[in-house]
Amino acid sequence: MPHVICAGRVDLEAAWQGLGTGPWRWGTAVARVEGCYLGADARTLLVAAVVVEYGRPLHPVVVVTHRGEETAVHLWPVVAVERTEAVKRLVAHVAKELEAFGAGAVTTTNLAAYLPG
Repeated sequence: MPHVICAGRVDLEAAWQGLGTGPWRWGTAVARVEGCYLGADARTLLVAAVVVEYGRPLHPVVVVTHRGEETAVHLWPVVAVERTEAVKRLVAHVAKELEAFGAGAVTTTNLAAYLPG
């Protein structure tokens, strides 16, 4: 499962209201956020996106949650989506965008190659 774990607890409500929507381009792929949804308990943020790669749209949903004093960013397993290079890059990009809302340094990831500099 593609994931990024960041130190610190993101302000999920602020991210829900202010997360960037793109579009972002990576080579032949383009992605944008279609909507953000904050859980009723304000403990989970869903980021619905569209990624178009090779003319084929994919609709990943990125989940942002707290795990103790860290923030976890990963694909929502309820929505089956092909884990293409662009989908992985989107997960990494969302994690990087969360720095503006309190996320700290990346502590664990399997997407190091996709994290923006």
